[in-house]
Amino acid sequence: MPFRFTLEAVLGYRRSLEDREKMRLQPLLARRAAGQEELQRVRDAQRHLQTALHQELQRAPTPAIAVQFSVACLDSMENRQTRLQSQLQQLQKEIAQQMACYQQERRKREVLESLRDAQLRDYRLTQQRREQARLDEMHLLRRGRGLA
Repeated sequence: MPFRFTLEAVLGYRRSLEDREKMRLQPLLARRAAGQEELQRVRDAQRHLQTALHQELQRAPTPAIAVQFSVACLDSMENRQTRLQSQLQQLQKEIAQQMACYQQERRKREVLESLRDAQLRDYRLTQQRREQARLDEMHLLRRGRGLA
């Protein structure tokens, strides 16, 4: 008789719950990565603009309107950075919550798999003992025939 785990349906259900939580986590992680890339792009653009403005101011007299425009752009970039950082902090909280849900489902699945593995070990041990008992009985029967 082959091994049959009585809670196989429950284990399958636990696996599907774990997969669902993992699928919910992946878009959050992707959004965080995209947000971090966007933040880095804004920082790089801000540094580039600051460097360009600094070089322009040292080379020649610069019209006030150009300086004012650059300052407005820098302020806008600073505001964008602040908003992105705020969004990333909120997203990090969501990721932490979803990660906790995912880990909880994973632990529940692992408990069932541990139970399944223990039952499978017991089953295999029982099968080995039965096979050994059958071999011992066959040996004794052959030996008994040889003596008679």
